[in-house]
Amino acid sequence: MIKVIKIIIFITVVAVILSVSSVSAQSVLPLTVGPARQQITINPGEQASFTVRFYNESETPITGLLKVNDFIVQDKDGSPRILDDVSQGTSRFTGSSWITLPYDRMSIAANDKVTVQATLSVPNDARPGGRYVSVYFEPSTALPQAVDNTVGQGVSPRIASLIYIRVAGPITENAMISNLFAKSFFEYGPIDVTSEILNQGDYHIRPRGILSLSDMLGGLIEQSPLKEENIFPDAAREYTNKLGSKWMFGQYKINLVASYGEQGKALERSISVWVFPWKVVTMIILTVIIVILFVRTMYTKLVVKESKLEQEVEKEREEIEKLKGELKKRKE
Repeated sequence: MIKVIKIIIFITVVAVILSVSSVSAQSVLPLTVGPARQQITINPGEQASFTVRFYNESETPITGLLKVNDFIVQDKDGSPRILDDVSQGTSRFTGSSWITLPYDRMSIAANDKVTVQATLSVPNDARPGGRYVSVYFEPSTALPQAVDNTVGQGVSPRIASLIYIRVAGPITENAMISNLFAKSFFEYGPIDVTSEILNQGDYHIRPRGILSLSDMLGGLIEQSPLKEENIFPDAAREYTNKLGSKWMFGQYKINLVASYGEQGKALERSISVWVFPWKVVTMIILTVIIVILFVRTMYTKLVVKESKLEQEVEKEREEIEKLKGELKKRKE
């Protein structure tokens, strides 16, 4: 019976390992692209060419469509979303119509790659600033593995290279700290801080920032840097940091200082929070009160007892003096 149980356990463990391995394998896309991101700076009216390489890492040839569309970033995590309809984006930052692909269909042999040479033609009246475009491959044949890590959203899997086009010329750099938040009261540290920077300019930025924690007297407790990430135009990036240690007491100031853009423009914002371990303090106060009451009670009892003893001693002294007086009268 014990052998049967051991065999069943062994089979179960092996089945779990195989299922986990299968899920892990299927979560890998057999297609990769390089470069995943590239930046092109160009003047209005000029042309440029760039290459994108698509790699098929499977044992099966893959055929599909080659497309170019604009992309936008709407969430606060910086995830790009490919726009299948150009009207969904802001015309200020669209540039897919400027790009010409050599073909719209292609096939990638097993364990091979295809290099796509694309042409970028910028109109003479193009406004300086950023344009954000994706060149992507959308397989039309069944993939040998499931897909869950492609760029963009939709039913069809796709693998994309993101193109950051910078049209040369004077641009507007404008950003703001749109949010700096922490709960106003904490029982224990560390303090969870959420900050957000909004880009209202013409080109993506990559701010550098520091969160500082100071005590009531202005003494610096700790500093924590913001993670350096791109923030695209008309989008915000959210950051999360922790400041301080578990045991903190009093009012604290959280200050965010950041810089961004080619001119190094500065941003700053502050908030205040309270940290008070009220349960611990309450227990300490109650303990002190109990100790004081106990000591006071014992002291009172001791004082009363001493007072009674003194009264008894005084009474006995008086009785002795009275007896002495009576003996003296008898002698006389």
